[in-house]
Amino acid sequence: MKLVLLSAVILLAGNVALAEREDPLEIFAQLKRATKLFSGASDLLATGQREVLLTEESYVQTALNDEAELLNQLTGSDVQRNGPQCVEFIRTNVNLLMSLAGIAYTNCLNEVDEALFSKLSETTQTQSRDQYDQLNLLAVFRGENIFADPAKIRQKLANWQQTRTELSPEVTTSALTAATFDELKTAFRACMATAQSRLADNLNFTAQQVRAICAKQV
Repeated sequence: MKLVLLSAVILLAGNVALAEREDPLEIFAQLKRATKLFSGASDLLATGQREVLLTEESYVQTALNDEAELLNQLTGSDVQRNGPQCVEFIRTNVNLLMSLAGIAYTNCLNEVDEALFSKLSETTQTQSRDQYDQLNLLAVFRGENIFADPAKIRQKLANWQQTRTELSPEVTTSALTAATFDELKTAFRACMATAQSRLADNLNFTAQQVRAICAKQV
């Protein structure tokens, strides 16, 4: 009876860990729902940035799947038999690893952001950082963490959608092309793949700790 109760408590704890974090994928759903807003835009900056952001979705989904798979291991009776403390330490570690991955993902977006600003400022020679950030969709993500606080990103995105302005077609045509964003997306995918691989390695090592320490498997 005690084992059944302990199993229920730990299973509930794993579900709570996931429930505490608002679904990061809602950010991408929000971007997709705004198709009409972007499709009518002459501003290639906003539409190109949106495509870069939607590229991130598959990496976020993979990270969430890997996290869920590891947390599900904590519900095994062999793991639970050794008490809740080991399980709680693992859950805390997994949460920290996801938050670190969120920082790495933001760093990848920041690299795209800096490259775009550099391209625009070189071409227009009048674009200050403050002016750029008034138009900049990627600024919504700067300093934020898609796993630690996706709700804040969603709110900033909603605010951006309400107040956004566009670059003139002349500026975007002279400074940016579809090829520009193809190059940026390629670099972004490489950056994200590295971050994803690092997270996977860390989660795999944590899974080994679950088996070796919590489940006492040799």
